[in-house]
Amino acid sequence: MLFDTLILLAGMLMMGIEAAYVPTDGGGGDYLVRVEPDLVRDAKTPYTLTSDVPADARDVRRVRIFVADSWPAAVERSVQEAASRPRTPVTTVAAKGGSIESGTAASVVNKPWPLLIGSLLTLFLSLGANAYLGLLLASMRQRYRRDIGEVAEVV
Repeated sequence: MLFDTLILLAGMLMMGIEAAYVPTDGGGGDYLVRVEPDLVRDAKTPYTLTSDVPADARDVRRVRIFVADSWPAAVERSVQEAASRPRTPVTTVAAKGGSIESGTAASVVNKPWPLLIGSLLTLFLSLGANAYLGLLLASMRQRYRRDIGEVAEVV
């Protein structure tokens, strides 16, 4: 069982779909996808080959698909150059105020950390209060049974 799982995991890791976004100087960019020939040759493949475009890849002008074991030399250089370039700020329009904000795409995404931390804190406080009330109930029940036992002995 474990061996089969490891073989399946190794096969999935070796599956050859690579993707890269290469911005161009004039704006926009190319989204490059490389698929290994073995995946395409097997006509019985029941899987859909997909590649998601990253959120910060703005204005994709064209998608180039390569069926090869590795990137062509010219494409490899352009991918390496794009990876070494600093990210340019993305300008977005805010949904509520309509003002223009500048920042990277990662800062545009609103992360609900305060809400999550507040919810977890409330959950743990509630669990603690319930545990305290459970212990209080158990001690009250124990005292009640003790007092009832003393009254039953007297009568």
